[in-house]
Amino acid sequence: MVNENTLAFQDMGGGTNMLPKSERPKIIDMRCRLTTASQSDYFRQRTQHSGAYDSINAFKDGSIESFFRDLDEAGVTTAVSVSGMNKGMTLGHSVFPERTTSNDEQAQIQKENPARFVACAGIDAWGVFHDPLEEIERCKKLGFKVVFIEPGRGPNYADNLADPRLYPIYQKCLDLDIAISPQTSGPLGGLNIDYAHPKYIDQVAHDFPDLTIICGHGHYPYIREIITIASMRRDNIYVSPDAYLTMLGTEDWVKAVNSSWGISDRFIFGSAYPLLNLTNYTNFFFSLPWKEEVLDKICWKNAINALKLYDVPEIKELYGLD
Repeated sequence: MVNENTLAFQDMGGGTNMLPKSERPKIIDMRCRLTTASQSDYFRQRTQHSGAYDSINAFKDGSIESFFRDLDEAGVTTAVSVSGMNKGMTLGHSVFPERTTSNDEQAQIQKENPARFVACAGIDAWGVFHDPLEEIERCKKLGFKVVFIEPGRGPNYADNLADPRLYPIYQKCLDLDIAISPQTSGPLGGLNIDYAHPKYIDQVAHDFPDLTIICGHGHYPYIREIITIASMRRDNIYVSPDAYLTMLGTEDWVKAVNSSWGISDRFIFGSAYPLLNLTNYTNFFFSLPWKEEVLDKICWKNAINALKLYDVPEIKELYGLD
């Protein structure tokens, strides 16, 4: 049976030209979720189903210390914990369980580890677990700089990201100067694969030109379309294909980032941990033929800009920002 993990996260063997760890830049991982016992039920279920569970060392004791040990082993400097809040749904062959996240726990971990952990508010777009607009306001006060929505899943699912029912959420994020990271997977984002077509986020970016949008999963399989939109049409769209980088189209991403098209200023490293082994993924990423001059941008500088982390003193110190 096809499932979330076997579908998205294919062959991650490091190539013979893999960049040595000593030569790799710092990494801000745009999709690196908590593995603590209270925050990881969804990911534990998914990896038990896929067979990846035993490869996630941090699951063993479920502590925040083991989470950071996994990051250290993989060379990830800072985690952005993008985690959802929805009732679950059956999409194609995949059955997704209910998914919740504690925004309060995330806020506390960010407070205790401001250089290494960026909290991302899990927002239920359809108001089952909370009022989404009130929760965004509350999370802003807690220090959040980004929110995550999965509007293609849930009882009142959106057919696409330009659904007018989502516009109050976009407006609230804009009003509060907070970035939004919508789930943009074609295979697993919504009832129909067209949910993830980039023409819809193109419309949202047009309607909210000052809203920072970070497209998690990179609109797979519409790779060339989102590359074109992010590089040639919209200045407020960033793309983070994360583990979908391992699927068909890897060469398109590398070619676009290495070119003069401008996508190197819009691409953000992401992994999808803990749905996969983080060290294996970083080894895969650094086996790709990225040009040396783009590595700092795609591994951490673009994330700093998209999330406006340059005003966090601990981030400024860790990344050597002026």
